Amino acid sequence: MPSSTAASSQTSTDQKSAENGSFSSLKLNATLLARLGKAGLKEPTPIQKTAIPALLAGHDAEILAPTGTGKTACYLLPLFDHLLRKKKNTALIIVPTRELARQVTEMGTLLAARPELEPFAVYGGTQDDPDRDYDVPPETARLIVATPGRLLDMLRTERVESASCRFLVLDEGDRLMTAEFRDEMQGILALLPRDRQSVLVSATGSAETMAAARQFLHRPVRIEPEKGEKPSIRQAVLFVDKASKPTATEALLRRHPDRSAIVFASTRDEVDLLTKQLRKRGLKVVGLHGGLTQPARNAAIDAFSSGKATVLVATDIAARGLDVEQVGQVINMSPPEQPDTYLHRIGRTGRAGRMGWAATLCSAEERKTMRKVESTLGLKLVALPVPTLAQDTPARDNPERDTPARSRKH
Repeated sequence: MPSSTAASSQTSTDQKSAENGSFSSLKLNATLLARLGKAGLKEPTPIQKTAIPALLAGHDAEILAPTGTGKTACYLLPLFDHLLRKKKNTALIIVPTRELARQVTEMGTLLAARPELEPFAVYGGTQDDPDRDYDVPPETARLIVATPGRLLDMLRTERVESASCRFLVLDEGDRLMTAEFRDEMQGILALLPRDRQSVLVSATGSAETMAAARQFLHRPVRIEPEKGEKPSIRQAVLFVDKASKPTATEALLRRHPDRSAIVFASTRDEVDLLTKQLRKRGLKVVGLHGGLTQPARNAAIDAFSSGKATVLVATDIAARGLDVEQVGQVINMSPPEQPDTYLHRIGRTGRAGRMGWAATLCSAEERKTMRKVESTLGLKLVALPVPTLAQDTPARDNPERDTPARSRKH
């Protein structure tokens, strides 16, 4: 009996908090307002204040904003509002990676006001995951979160019904429009009903990818942050030879042991080698790349999100869709070839209004790539001296001195 009373009291508190907050001024469904606390949403971010009313009004939209600004809630809240009003409609959210599908599904589950609104995830690689059958969505599912290839297969075999889809989201739409997914996305477009509301969400977008995306959108409104907003990520470059990068990375991690960190490496082999080296040095590290089974990938993300591991060493599969608010710093083992990738990487820190820190290690042969990143993005990174390890730094064993092999990507 006491537990029931406490639960009732907590529910009442959550409802009053939500109703008294700024979200109530956005005219969202009252049932949704009562769910905001469960998803950790207290007050709308600037981009949410602009985007949510536009989507509630039924407009197609391009939401272009840096990572960490709350773009997922920008579309999930209007989407759920739509589904609560339109009982027979369904919605699709298309994402480029399993990790983003998982992230969106988790947040959607927290916001779903009714069981039939809980998102159902559809993505490849699930044959290794015994926890759930991802092949056949239940007939009652009204929200599908999917990667392009698996979604197209299900649309063609009618395991996902497209005719009732009246709300479409392209999350990380810039990547969905690249050659990697071009055929699948064209196949999906041909099967979607024309009478729908469509939303593209991204942190970056070239003229080419945005032009391709407009095949999915009808007279979209463009929603961006106001000019002059202060950046929340301090950025620097450290010039260091390749052989010294593992030691420099460890020194950066130990300089701020209270900060959790994501370290981006270029290949799977580099991830595995650096993870092994840092573990030998006594750090709590997990690795993440596309060569791992889905349960192993989930376990690595869960360990990092929960704080059991303070360092995540990853390829660029962690650059999109990994929403861990407490990430204090990002370390790039090398400048990425694509400037947009740099933005997605550093966007893992400085989230939800927090100050973040990003450092890029650059060898002499990588300076041209670093200059390309800076010039394309209009940046001029501060050059900092390479930190050194204290003589008494604890270690379980000496780190292996080896140069990371050039190998498989992601």
